[in-house]
Amino acid sequence: MRIKFIVFMLVCLFCCFAFTKMDKHIDQEYKAWQKDIKQLDKQKDDLEKLLKSYNDELTRMTKATTSLETAMSGASGNNSQSQLMNATKQMQEMQMSFNLQYLQLQNSMQNENRQFTMVSNIMKTKHETVKNSISNIR
Repeated sequence: MRIKFIVFMLVCLFCCFAFTKMDKHIDQEYKAWQKDIKQLDKQKDDLEKLLKSYNDELTRMTKATTSLETAMSGASGNNSQSQLMNATKQMQEMQMSFNLQYLQLQNSMQNENRQFTMVSNIMKTKHETVKNSISNIR
């Protein structure tokens, strides 16, 4: 009878230990999930801000387009064509400006990449030199 009681107690202790371990694991998972939820909420807020700014810009562009259409429809035939040509020329100049800015951005990113690669290679060489020196001393 005593042996059964001891075995029963050992089984209970083992179960308590297992449940405690599982409880810690569940606690860790719960905390990780809470952290993930906070990150998702932050990302959601950021996306909402971007969407709002996009909608504001779209509204502004729609108003500008509407006013341009109104101005063009109110003008006479020749005057309308010249306004259309001017608007087309303006859009082309704006496109060229955007293209130039994009090329400048690409160029600066390429330069930064080269600098990063150069520093990375120098640091790698320095590390390997020190590592080899230490291994030669041993």
